[in-house]
Amino acid sequence: MCGPYINAQESLEAFGNTILDILCLISKSDEQIFDIKKEESCIEPFNNNNDDDNSAEEFENNNDFDDSFYSAGPSKTNDNIHNFDKMPLELSFDEQSKTLLTMDDFYKKQKESKMVSLEEATNIMEEIADKYYKRCVETVQTNDAYGRIIADDVYSSVNIPSCSISTKHGYAVLASDGQGVRKVLKANLTLIKQIFILPGTCMRIRSGDPIPDGATAVVKSVNTKVLDEHDNDDYFNIDNLEYEIEVLVVPKEGENIRNAGCEIQSNEIVKYSHTRVKTADLGILTLCGIDSITVFKLPSVGLLFLGYDILNPGNRNPSIERIYDCNKIILSSLLKKNGYNSVDFGISAYEPNIMQYRIKDALDKVDLLVIIGYANDKDILKRTLNIFFNADIHFGGVNIKPGKSTTFATCTFNEKRKFFLCMSANPATVPIVTHVLLLPLLNILRCNSNDNLLKIQTRIKTSHDLHLRPKLSWTSLQWSEKEVDIHPSAHCINTEHQHMMKYQFSNALLMLPKHTPEVPKLNANSAFLTAMFTGN
Repeated sequence: MCGPYINAQESLEAFGNTILDILCLISKSDEQIFDIKKEESCIEPFNNNNDDDNSAEEFENNNDFDDSFYSAGPSKTNDNIHNFDKMPLELSFDEQSKTLLTMDDFYKKQKESKMVSLEEATNIMEEIADKYYKRCVETVQTNDAYGRIIADDVYSSVNIPSCSISTKHGYAVLASDGQGVRKVLKANLTLIKQIFILPGTCMRIRSGDPIPDGATAVVKSVNTKVLDEHDNDDYFNIDNLEYEIEVLVVPKEGENIRNAGCEIQSNEIVKYSHTRVKTADLGILTLCGIDSITVFKLPSVGLLFLGYDILNPGNRNPSIERIYDCNKIILSSLLKKNGYNSVDFGISAYEPNIMQYRIKDALDKVDLLVIIGYANDKDILKRTLNIFFNADIHFGGVNIKPGKSTTFATCTFNEKRKFFLCMSANPATVPIVTHVLLLPLLNILRCNSNDNLLKIQTRIKTSHDLHLRPKLSWTSLQWSEKEVDIHPSAHCINTEHQHMMKYQFSNALLMLPKHTPEVPKLNANSAFLTAMFTGN
């Protein structure tokens, strides 16, 4: 074993993902994995729809891979990323080297991506999604609809309440009888047969019970006196033993009665389209007899991580050069919290040919692929997307800190438009970019609605040194009953650097302006700024 690893176990763990990727490539005998040609200065993009049956045989019979294919990291040597069987045998080695696309092509100096503002980035995502993404709807059971977005207005199928009901415990009577003695009829607790209230009669009733036919008012129990009672336990006169009461007040027409449909009428809209189903909505929909609803189908989202320096939790022998993978749990939990189930495509080796295969495998299964790591202009990810997938980079940087290298791209894959959002692997950056760009993008794809976070004006209680780019800083919003100010106060810890401990104790993102010669710093209690409430 070679490299900075202490023992064989760590070395195997470091290169485990690379070995698995190579095995996947070897076993993928039914597809042409590498199909990039370079004729002089012309590069032909990877053909995602290649149906050539011969390519599989050529790849399967090809065992003469360059040793660099098995290397642990990217190098800038002339590593061939083509299928060697495509090379004419009569060419000399020098001639073949001129024809092949090498790692040097990936590491050529690229034009620096133009940065866009956060608002411009959101507008671009909306424009591209409207242009390329086909939104679909599906029918789900009401019990499974929590958090989903309604596609069509929902109408009640019944009146709520469905009939006139009592609002009090007491006796259903004829208001026209006024005060006086009444005979108590047997209560209809099972609602099996109808009971008619005639002059001089009444019926014991509970709050929420249907009003018997003929009754026009309900007299509360406290306003009556029992005159003849045969069995104190027979509260509702179940045994039909006649007894009498005296009504001590003059009933009013409709007193203590709620009419049918007074809350919700049949065919009334109970849930508007493009709104999220919440807990109370589930109760109302069920109350209205609605067992299924039409909602927007969720876009499928996948997570792919790049690099060799990531350890899975549980490994007790981490080397200095490697870190535990916390980005995966942060991303997946934030997506789940917002109603999206992600597909984990694991960790890819940072080699163009392996990245190509892993991305291709992911695009077969998801609409949006989130790639974490190596998104900077100096890295090879953007070139890989462009060369292998002919991807369009709609923006390659966002004018925020952190999150400058965040990239949004699309490509056509199997005759369908696919979306990429690439971001830095810095654990302090991932949750911020997820809140301000990834979740808005998913909401746009789902129903063309950017369900923005709640934005609140807040008074800063901590001093902040400003950056040349607008800065997003984790903060804790606090409300105090003692203070007259209606705005919450924003408290930050360690304002110089972003780190995970700030995220742990925060509930909002503070949006700081960029540094200017006139305003290089904001002092405590000196400004009101907008904060995006995340809740955490």
